[in-house]
Amino acid sequence: MKTFFFKYASVAGMIVLLLTAMSTPSCKKDKTCRGKVYVVDTAGVAVGNAKVKLDANAVNGDVIYDAYTDGAGAANFEVKLPAIFDVTATKATYPGMEGNGVLRLDEPGKEAEVTVVIR
Repeated sequence: MKTFFFKYASVAGMIVLLLTAMSTPSCKKDKTCRGKVYVVDTAGVAVGNAKVKLDANAVNGDVIYDAYTDGAGAANFEVKLPAIFDVTATKATYPGMEGNGVLRLDEPGKEAEVTVVIR
């Protein structure tokens, strides 16, 4: 009788472990890094339509992303591989001026933001 109980208890335990392992969403984690760059002028006013460039050195060459800010001075980025990016912001109506910063998108599934001042 004890042997019968232990056989079925061990089979039931293995089924519970299997179901638990299958229901764990570890493979479905979001690995995209999301970054937001805010661009402002020296008075703190948002700069719309500014070009924002993200640049990171990588083993297989440089990784570069470009975007333009919206009316609120924000540019959004979705990056597939984590990296630490140098940020450069420019605008044609601010000749010879640029803003610089660093955007740390170094953890998959995380979000980060930075404010850059065009000077």
